[in-house]
Amino acid sequence: MTDVRLPKSVAGMDEGGVAQRPRLGRAVLPYALLAPAFLLLGVVLLYPLIYNVYLSFFSWRYTNPGATRFVGFDNYLRLFESSTFWQVSEFTALLVVLTILLEFLLGLLGALLLASLFHSRKWLATTILLPYLIAPIAVGLNWRLLWNYDFGLVNYLITLFGASPVNWLGQSEYAQIAVIVTEVWRSTPFVTIILLAGLTSIPKESLEAARIDGANAWQELTLVILPLLRPSLTIALLFQTIFKLRVFDLIYIMTGGGPGVSTQPYGIYIYRTYFRYFDGGQAATIAVVLMLLGALISLFYIRLVYKEVEH
Repeated sequence: MTDVRLPKSVAGMDEGGVAQRPRLGRAVLPYALLAPAFLLLGVVLLYPLIYNVYLSFFSWRYTNPGATRFVGFDNYLRLFESSTFWQVSEFTALLVVLTILLEFLLGLLGALLLASLFHSRKWLATTILLPYLIAPIAVGLNWRLLWNYDFGLVNYLITLFGASPVNWLGQSEYAQIAVIVTEVWRSTPFVTIILLAGLTSIPKESLEAARIDGANAWQELTLVILPLLRPSLTIALLFQTIFKLRVFDLIYIMTGGGPGVSTQPYGIYIYRTYFRYFDGGQAATIAVVLMLLGALISLFYIRLVYKEVEH
């Protein structure tokens, strides 16, 4: 047979006569298009993270940056020996557990209610979701007035039943209750949104099959709805845990972390350490511990709770 060599212009074309792109160019093009986004994420997220970890190994005060010196793990040892750190951790754990428990109970009830009424009463969905649209600072200011000892609405309602007014924001136990109730009121709509999205994605055939098999309302909820809601529950649990660990603005407006440190979360602890005591190295150490704690809890949730559900 005669070896026929095609011209270069023809060899680089497919059957339809369209020129083919080089394979290398097609492989590199997606990464080239994503490179600006990754670069922006690196500048905004990755660099501050690495620098914060680096700073946690130094004794650094922003009032005297010239005296910076390497101290290794001394900042971490000093942090774990601090009674304030453990008091802050105790309140943060209480805040996370109680608020998430209440928000998921109320959010599930709200989602079930909206799933049955959403098509005919859209105004109800808007009303329930309204608190999450308000800025946390505005929520804190309004609820601080509601909890006020002298002219707050909460104490006014209490006195109608013959009880004495309570200094909600001036006593440690009552201040914790006030903060938890306010945070639950503000964040429950977020859980409701996610669970409502999960409920609307559940096939009606699954529910109808359960009813045909004779399942009552409780069995339908526990054996069908909740297992199929597991991915949505996991997403809401992850987000809410992270939000609670780094909460700052609402509590700062309501109590400032007081009385004492009874309502002080990690966010306010970092703020006070840096801007009140000017200890940048110790503040960076607290931020690193908070980051590791959030990462460990997230991994625990994913391994324990999350399972793919195939409809």
